[in-house]
Amino acid sequence: MNSRHPRAALVALTLLAATALASCDDGENGSGEPDSSETLLVEHDLGTAEIPADPQRVFVMPSGAIELAISLDLEMVGSPMWGGIEEFPEHISSHLPEEFSTAGTDAEPSFEDIAALEPDLIVGDDRIAEHLERLEGIAPVVGFDREDANGRVDWRFQLSRLAEILELEERANAVLADAEQRVAEVDATIPDNGETIAALRVRPEEVRFYTTTSSLSSGVLQNLEHITLADPDAGDLHEAGLWATFSSENLLDITTDWLYLVPDSPADLEALRSTGVWDRLPAVQAGQVCVAEDLGTWILNGPLATQIIADEVEACLGEAGSAE
Repeated sequence: MNSRHPRAALVALTLLAATALASCDDGENGSGEPDSSETLLVEHDLGTAEIPADPQRVFVMPSGAIELAISLDLEMVGSPMWGGIEEFPEHISSHLPEEFSTAGTDAEPSFEDIAALEPDLIVGDDRIAEHLERLEGIAPVVGFDREDANGRVDWRFQLSRLAEILELEERANAVLADAEQRVAEVDATIPDNGETIAALRVRPEEVRFYTTTSSLSSGVLQNLEHITLADPDAGDLHEAGLWATFSSENLLDITTDWLYLVPDSPADLEALRSTGVWDRLPAVQAGQVCVAEDLGTWILNGPLATQIIADEVEACLGEAGSAE
């Protein structure tokens, strides 16, 4: 009987070896991480793509999607630059790798510069559809819808959709929970007096009154319950319905209890305050005006901007801030 034990041991060793080989073949490198050569076939909002399971060189476009990529821990190599700024806000730039490069602007991306970065994946919202064929010639492309089913531009929806495509839902859910909690904390500090607020971008020679479907404020103002973000009922409505344009002549049509100003520059803010009608606005007369600290933070919406904007909103609208 003892002569049968070596044979049994040999069979056991053979089974162990086969199991080890199988674990290598299922796309893991022994550390539990996907092998760099493994790919996934994914359906996205612009089609189907075979993408790296663990992409190491991701190009993101337009620039508004950078915060989504940061939140999902994607390894980025570059993006276009938003045309309204010369450099990314500190809350974004501090998370970018040293080798990160820009390739043109959102309006005019440089495809030559994108190709030179040798991305292994290109991620963008559905506005890249017009460039899809050219981008697919550089690297696999994943596109996600920019607007939700109600036509609202919201980074929360975008993050959820991108995470679903890339199979990173757990990371996304944690980010979403943090943002929801912070906005709820801010809302709790605001008196529930049934007041309204207008989000105004102050530009040279015009004021844009943003609608509730816009992404201005990264959804912070839109998701408050103790104060209501108003839609414009006057002005010239933008074709996409994201804002209405006001000149100094019709500023008096803005009758909300509060104003939240997002100036393009200090000079633009001063020019607005110098108009003959400024002091006649109800919110100005009540001393209920807030001013955003940084244009880029309010325009390039996302989970990082949400935390910063929430702090600003609490400081101005919260009971402690509004009492000052």
